[in-house]
Amino acid sequence: MGDLQTYFYLALISVIMVGLSLLLVFYVFRSLRRWAKQAHGHTPLIFWLVGGAITVTLLFFVFGTVGVLYGFIRYGTQ
Repeated sequence: MGDLQTYFYLALISVIMVGLSLLLVFYVFRSLRRWAKQAHGHTPLIFWLVGGAITVTLLFFVFGTVGVLYGFIRYGTQ
C-alpha cells in the first residue's frame, strides 16, 4: 500500500470518528435539553455540569483527531 493511500485511509477514519462523535454529542445534548424542559428549571446546575462535560468531551475528540491528522499530514509531506 502506498503512502498516499495510507494517509487517505487515516484521514477517512479520522473524519468518520469526528462525524460519529459529533452525532453522539448532538444526540446527548438534545436528550439533555429535552430532560431540562421536563424538569421545569428545577435542576439548572446538573444541566450545566452535564452540558460542560459533553462540551469538554467533544473538544477532546475533535482536537485530538485534528492533532492526529495534522501530524500525519505533516509527516507525510516530508
